[in-house]
Amino acid sequence: MSKNAEHSRDMEEWADRIRKVSTAHDPKAARKLADDIYRAAQEDLDAERARAELEREE
Repeated sequence: MSKNAEHSRDMEEWADRIRKVSTAHDPKAARKLADDIYRAAQEDLDAERARAELEREE
């Protein structure tokens, strides 16, 4: 699967979750979604930093 196709699939999953939370009256669901988004973004940044560090070392 290409990086763009994977990104599009991931974005659709996030969009679906946002739609579900926006129609729910569950503050815990919104908090969980925010936490998951933050964690996923942090993991992406960490991976990007690791790739950049590896490239600098080469």
